[in-house]
Amino acid sequence: MALILITVLGGLGMVWTVKVWRERRRERRLTRDKVVCPVCGEVFTHLERSSPVTCPACGRAVERQALLDI
Repeated sequence: MALILITVLGGLGMVWTVKVWRERRRERRLTRDKVVCPVCGEVFTHLERSSPVTCPACGRAVERQALLDI
């Protein structure tokens, strides 16, 4: 009986882990090309990997940073 319980809980834990991993990977892929200007707050997409990037709204050179969810 205990072996069945451990197996079921282990399986559910693995399913949950894979789901969280896939969701985080998807979020990183969606936000990889987004850039936020610290001066005007403009969020824009820049597909090239070059740095610094010029903000289309205010024209300031912007360094790439990770997007933070608030």
